[in-house]
Amino acid sequence: MSESGPGSTGGSSNAEGGNGAPPTRPPMRALDPATAKRLLDGNPPRPALYLSDRLIARSIPRNAPRDPEAEDPLAEVLKGLKLGYRVNRRPGGGTRDITDQGWGTTITLVPEDPIEPVDAWSTLQELRRTNPTLADDLSLEHVLRPADGYWGGIGGYWGGIGGYWGGIGGYWGGIGGYWGGIGLSALQEYSVPGRGGRMPVSLALPDPALRARKVDRSPVVAVLDTPIADHPWFRDDSPGVVRLRFEDGRLVPEPPKPALTGQPADPPPPVEPVGLLQGHATFIAGLIRQGCPEATILSIPVMDDDGVVDESHLLDVLEALLARHLAAQKRGGTKADVVDILSLSMGYYAEDTTYNSGPVADMLDRFAAAGVTVIAGAGNDGTDAPFVPASLAAALPDPPKPQVPPVSSVGASNPDRSTVALFSNPLTVITAVRPGVSLVSTLPLTDGMGQPSSSVPTPTGVRCTVDPDDYTGGFGVWSGTSFATPVFAAEVATAIIARGGLKTVTPAAMCERAMEALRTCIDKEPT
Repeated sequence: MSESGPGSTGGSSNAEGGNGAPPTRPPMRALDPATAKRLLDGNPPRPALYLSDRLIARSIPRNAPRDPEAEDPLAEVLKGLKLGYRVNRRPGGGTRDITDQGWGTTITLVPEDPIEPVDAWSTLQELRRTNPTLADDLSLEHVLRPADGYWGGIGGYWGGIGGYWGGIGGYWGGIGGYWGGIGLSALQEYSVPGRGGRMPVSLALPDPALRARKVDRSPVVAVLDTPIADHPWFRDDSPGVVRLRFEDGRLVPEPPKPALTGQPADPPPPVEPVGLLQGHATFIAGLIRQGCPEATILSIPVMDDDGVVDESHLLDVLEALLARHLAAQKRGGTKADVVDILSLSMGYYAEDTTYNSGPVADMLDRFAAAGVTVIAGAGNDGTDAPFVPASLAAALPDPPKPQVPPVSSVGASNPDRSTVALFSNPLTVITAVRPGVSLVSTLPLTDGMGQPSSSVPTPTGVRCTVDPDDYTGGFGVWSGTSFATPVFAAEVATAIIARGGLKTVTPAAMCERAMEALRTCIDKEPT
């Protein structure tokens, strides 16, 4: 294993600390198959990214007050490893009770000797060897990243020379990567403007919501991602977008910001370089709007432009979203409180097969039981290694487990729509392949520090070449399975509308609609 970065990243990807201060993330660690403890069958684990001193637990004793005489099997076992643990407080205060359903409690491992490093993977493997029953209720806390379209960069967590994903010596793909991968130069072609790389473009297209049909109830597509930025298509008062935020364990409305009245009279001043994921959810929202203008987009930020989210935080947000959905079903909700589709353009690489019954799998099973269709991006590293949640997908029409509707995984095609993008992960099950290269969609109205390569002042203004990072026009090109995912989600939402009966929101009715819509979309040619 190797430590992968600083212990603090800031951002909204985790619950806030005291007084609204950004949280401190424990150091992330990359699981190195060459040096990590092996699986119980003697095989090396797969590479994975996780928090070095955290475990997610399904059932553990209450944190406080504790009976000093009460048996605590976890504490007894960890004591033999010269470790203790503390239960981390959940958003809103308190801890999860032992009788609560599902995973979600996180524990921090504490060494008896404060100068000794802690490794959650090594600890988990020791527990699996000595106390498998106890270990079955524990899991690594993975770090998820978006299924976006970035390759390369120097020294970054994902890609570049020495990077953990891709690049020379990278763990995933690239030259000499653990998963083989495809040559770095081939993948990097997709980052070049004109070959799929991000770049500003002009789009002579009015907001598609202006031509939206009247429907009994708008299908709701929940997007857990970065925030959706201010944009003429997505004003705070727009009926086609609902913004929520996770606060004190609940989802609450995002306070409205001043609505845009159109393009600004004066261009905004240049800004410092932003994170590689800046505008990720805004781009996704634009694709949903283009594909199904009747849909309501439910925006819930779970990460910032750094592009990472801790697994426990994602689980907390999903649990709050599910509770909101179930409560709305009971009262026959007709607004954006009932979710038809959950679009997840993110994931993590699993170190072993336990992901099939782990925290994310259990949570998405609960969404399926409530009639929510989960659609996930397949990832962009050209590997068939399990990328969760997309690797939880089941082949239709007969899912192998009672998860109906099943998770759908989406790969990316090239602009010819007949070939699969080289970066698109060829997972065991790919539900659908949809356009994911050189897509055009909405982006925040920002102007970077770059400048046109040539400009000529004139009495009436400036004539110049294209500024490569000026997005004040509000549109750009991008690539990745992150964006093939909302293309398919919009397609499914359109099929749900065609099925009709959206005012009936019982789990059985929503499951039936979802299955019929999925079969319709999978059986037809990509559009």
